[in-house]
Amino acid sequence: MQWSGWAKGLGLWRRQRASAWGAMLDEQEILLVALSRQQTGGIRVVVFEHLHAPEGLVHLSERDSWWVQNLRQLGAHLPSRRRSMAIALGQGRCREGVMDVQAAADVWQLAAQVQLEAASAWGVSPQAVGFDYQVKSEDESMVEDRPRRVVWAACQRPELEQWRQHARSAGWRLLAVEPQGQALERAALCLRGDGGERWADSPQDWQFDPAPQRARDDVDWTRLQAGPLCKPLVACGAALGGLL
Repeated sequence: MQWSGWAKGLGLWRRQRASAWGAMLDEQEILLVALSRQQTGGIRVVVFEHLHAPEGLVHLSERDSWWVQNLRQLGAHLPSRRRSMAIALGQGRCREGVMDVQAAADVWQLAAQVQLEAASAWGVSPQAVGFDYQVKSEDESMVEDRPRRVVWAACQRPELEQWRQHARSAGWRLLAVEPQGQALERAALCLRGDGGERWADSPQDWQFDPAPQRARDDVDWTRLQAGPLCKPLVACGAALGGLL
């Protein structure tokens, strides 16, 4: 999903970069990945770290403070131009859904419908959500009278602002916030090599291509999401989104 102009804070403007960091944030752990463009055109993993929150951190604010501290330490030796990161959040912090809208809806109506749907999912007012959406490619022809399938993602606006402040206080720029499923799909489709063999490698050996290397139907998503490489792929996918 490419961030639209209607993200309202969920996605941020970004330009093509030579490297980017990505993070998968879970309740008690953080996976950090740095990806770098190669002269051959590929993208490879140059840093992979798996951090576990100390025991006793009960509240989200405590875990967030621990996260900011780790970000600050991570970026201490990096030049400012390389301190940029995209993060992928779980369902508890970033929700997503699918809806059908009438083909006749213009861009303003479409955005308003998505905003209402996202707000309803969170149980908050429309102004309290930051959202993004994409019309599925097979529906972009906008055939007359044919409903369009729209995929959306949304976070609560106060939390989006909080993540911006976290990144800023640690000396980083926040490139984007997205749901874990979206980051996972990006990484799984762009991973180079045969999926069955390549996913058995260490994440530090992974290489990605800017373009998808396989169709979505070629991936066993249920097996992948239940396996040990799901979270590393999510972190890679977040970083990959910062490069594409």
